[in-house]
Amino acid sequence: MNANKVILAAHRGDRLKFPENTMPAFLSAIENGCDMIETDVRLTKDGELVIIHDRSAKRTAQADVNIDELTLSEVKELDAGAMFGDCFKGTKVPTAREFITLAKSANILVNWELKVYPQDFGDDIAFKTADLLIDLIDEFDFAKNSMINSFSARVLEYIFKKCGNKFLYHGQGIHNCRRSYDTTEIDETEIFNWCCLYPNEKGKKPTDYKENFDFCLENNILPCICVEDNLEIYKKALDYGCRMFTSNNIFEADKILKALGVR
Repeated sequence: MNANKVILAAHRGDRLKFPENTMPAFLSAIENGCDMIETDVRLTKDGELVIIHDRSAKRTAQADVNIDELTLSEVKELDAGAMFGDCFKGTKVPTAREFITLAKSANILVNWELKVYPQDFGDDIAFKTADLLIDLIDEFDFAKNSMINSFSARVLEYIFKKCGNKFLYHGQGIHNCRRSYDTTEIDETEIFNWCCLYPNEKGKKPTDYKENFDFCLENNILPCICVEDNLEIYKKALDYGCRMFTSNNIFEADKILKALGVR
């Protein structure tokens, strides 16, 4: 994660062939040579960390209920695979502990996205979620493999104030392409090591704005993107200094990066 190489990150695991954010998706990403897995952390009603993107379980598990309104045992009753295909029926929502056990054994990098935001749950719950994740990472001695990410810049600031440079901090757009839900007391350029760049305008691509890549590099922040897996876009992003591609199709992304000579 120190920019000596271009990183290929699997967005919620291998979501092309498996239900997103599930153990089979993570295992496939590892087996197919990804450098990193990007995943999403939420908190259950009884204070357990689970891996799921949306607050509601409706899209991925056919249950119109919020994860934070369920206990862990109730979350484990959800079917995270049936909507993806009959052969995946019974796939469970993993806990963060289950996932980190796999990630540790594989020695893979992880981009942990904290999805519990102060604007939705208040500072106490948002920061408690961050504390629980930090404790889990420490328990597994996994800090050197961990990047912390959130659309809440304040959550990242909280971790930075508590942990300093223990982790790398991955912001969600700064400068002209800001996507954070809130602001920080410390200048974000002092906190972020990485930043996922977004387009400034709807319908555009991150690579339509070289100035955003330049701003990051000028401030010692490594730019990365999550876009369609397209050779032209990838090449332009590499020319602008992009160091990580978070992909929804890890097989196409790997093919493109190999064609461009960076894998």
